[in-house]
Amino acid sequence: MFKNILLDLGASVDGELIAHVAEFCERADASLTILNVFEEPSKSVSTYFSSHHKDLQKLVIESYEAKVAEGMADNDIDLNKIKKEIRWGKDFIETIKLVIKNKYDLVISASQEPSGAPDSTAMHLLRKCPCPVWIHRGDLWRGAVRILAAINTSDTSEENQKLNQKIIDHSTRLTEILRGHLHIVTCWSGYMESVLTSPRFSEKERVDYLEYEQRQTEKSFEALLATSNLKSSVKGKIIHGNPAKIIPQYALEQKMDIVVMGSVARAGIPGLLVGNTAEKIVANLENSILAIKPEGFVSPVK
Repeated sequence: MFKNILLDLGASVDGELIAHVAEFCERADASLTILNVFEEPSKSVSTYFSSHHKDLQKLVIESYEAKVAEGMADNDIDLNKIKKEIRWGKDFIETIKLVIKNKYDLVISASQEPSGAPDSTAMHLLRKCPCPVWIHRGDLWRGAVRILAAINTSDTSEENQKLNQKIIDHSTRLTEILRGHLHIVTCWSGYMESVLTSPRFSEKERVDYLEYEQRQTEKSFEALLATSNLKSSVKGKIIHGNPAKIIPQYALEQKMDIVVMGSVARAGIPGLLVGNTAEKIVANLENSILAIKPEGFVSPVK
């Protein structure tokens, strides 16, 4: 876990981000590869430069390498400890192909959107990359880092239980590396809860049913935490309401730096977040996001 890390920089160079990730990798005893993906020039553009006896791709690479060297020097980074990869094509596609080829266990990518839904490249990676994807926002690795693990205890399937455990395991390891504070949150609500307000149900029936749902959630949540060997400093929270609203609200109120959550494929449609709930959580978060895939996830990118 977090031993072979790929930093996707797209077509940019960010010396400060490289320095942060390099520090994270040093703490995690992990290897780091930085990846730049450049858009393929059109045939007409390539032909133009060729007619002037210039190798356009070589010029782009030379310019990029000079910027990387400058960025690393400014941030006191040892270039010898970091591998570099350069690809031509679509950013997320080339990133995922490299993940599959070299078996990276974490991709870090900086969203170009400071708030709201991450940019399209980040969203493609969240949905389709086979390994965990960390969408970075802000100056994450300085100060007291606060980490929120968002789990789903309402789905009692074996697949979801395993995913919950993966979310907690990755969150715990992240907390150790960053020396941070971990909160684990689950949300609960009654089935078709609005129906309970109809005259067909008495107030006692409504209250009894909601109390039942709450007890079931508490049992599942407590059992999961008990088997996870968590430190006493970990804060567990059960909240009534829609997770699409509750998780972003909790993350904002508690000043979380990163939210760890599951990214699950819809049945029969590989590489998509499950339903509207996960999409809305991602769209409403102001934080960095670490998305964990379920066991057996297969990327649609080959």
